[in-house]
Amino acid sequence: MSIVREFISLTLGSDEESAFKVIESVYEAYRTFQPDKIEGVQLPEYSVWDGTLPRLFKSLAEVKEFHKTDQENTKARGPFSFTLNPLKADILGDMAIVLCHMEAAWEPPNALSANMRITDVMRKVNGRWMMLHHHESFEPEGYAHI
Repeated sequence: MSIVREFISLTLGSDEESAFKVIESVYEAYRTFQPDKIEGVQLPEYSVWDGTLPRLFKSLAEVKEFHKTDQENTKARGPFSFTLNPLKADILGDMAIVLCHMEAAWEPPNALSANMRITDVMRKVNGRWMMLHHHESFEPEGYAHI
């Protein structure tokens, strides 16, 4: 069974593209071990539910600890690369909900590749999209509806 995904094209300079670019920059900062750049786009109320450390992190202190552990895990796994594609972007006033698909790969010594589902809830503050909540999970493999 193959999964069909409809990626969307974002209009250059649109709110949808701007919100997506924030998410893309977070993964680039993750790839290059710059958690301060990730934290720079997070609101004080930010929370994260991550696919690799599956628990809800609900405070900035918890998120900061999560980033430390997440970066250590990535360094131990191997170099990270990703392709992030937008699936849906809804702008609701100063709020945005952006859904993405990500092909992620970590090289040896502890290689892993995965398709990921990404959902971000964002708020525009002083003209800039900031992250309120981030949810990331592995796409299930081998499951079929009856």
